[in-house]
Amino acid sequence: MVTTSTARPNLCATAQPTVSCKPVARRHQAPKRTPKWVHLTTGALSRLSPGLASRLFAYLFTRPQRQKLPRRERDWLLQSTATPMKLASGVLVPLYEWRGGRPLLGVRDAAPLPTVLLVHGFGGRAGQMGGFAAPLVAAGYRVVAFDTPAHGATAGSRSSLPEMLEVTQQVAARLGPLAGVVAHSNGAAAVIAALTRGMQADRVALLAPMPDLESFIQRLASQLGFSTSVARRAQQRLEARYGLPFLALKAANLVRQLRLPTLILHDSADRIIPLHEVEDLAQDWAAARLQVSDGLGHNRLLRDAAVIAAVVAHFGPPTPR
Repeated sequence: MVTTSTARPNLCATAQPTVSCKPVARRHQAPKRTPKWVHLTTGALSRLSPGLASRLFAYLFTRPQRQKLPRRERDWLLQSTATPMKLASGVLVPLYEWRGGRPLLGVRDAAPLPTVLLVHGFGGRAGQMGGFAAPLVAAGYRVVAFDTPAHGATAGSRSSLPEMLEVTQQVAARLGPLAGVVAHSNGAAAVIAALTRGMQADRVALLAPMPDLESFIQRLASQLGFSTSVARRAQQRLEARYGLPFLALKAANLVRQLRLPTLILHDSADRIIPLHEVEDLAQDWAAARLQVSDGLGHNRLLRDAAVIAAVVAHFGPPTPR
């Protein structure tokens, strides 16, 4: 279901849930352009050696860049309790847990609480999702986040949607049935796929979800100067490596079987995921409600107070398990 409204309370605040509402026009920065020399180099390589170009592009496509941890994210993580979890691959990932109540005599209360899982996107980290922790804890939830391999504090140099899907499934299975999931970008795509493969959650909130990996790889190839045919060859390499076609991860092919209440939040200024792709996804997803903000882009969505409040309201009061 498409409900185009704004996550910011001062915009379209009186709109009814089923009424479309055009965001207030704002001036946005133009997307950063790839340097011309990069386009010349990758374009020439695409023509002279498509095979080599596809290997290079597949390499770049699966190598997330680690970013320095901002102070606000460090502070959020310092408020959590971190414990290691060993994946089936043997890699250790940290699970960051936030919960209410103070420990009694140094012992943390182990009483079960409804759990909300936070899932970051490609090139992200658990700390990016930390703004949701305190409000959800205040609402009565236990909150858990994790760094996928090659992200944050977890070892590794390669990542992809199939790998993020596998790790998300393992973490969710460790935590048990979830009261909710909050996921961003590529992580949201992994959550959609995981839900169709047995992951249990009562509700989900997806921020700037990536509906179509094939569309994204073509868009990124064009941005970097690789040819369309090179992008297709790179996709074939990745599909062979993971034994999973991109089509099997296309959200539109999956969401029709999902019935759990879903809130999708997207921004009209998102440079990574076009709004029209998310609108199309919401149109195909009867259980989903789309809420559109203006001026936040792809990542600032994660720390906007109105967006966080909308997510907490979507989950509502927790039901003890």
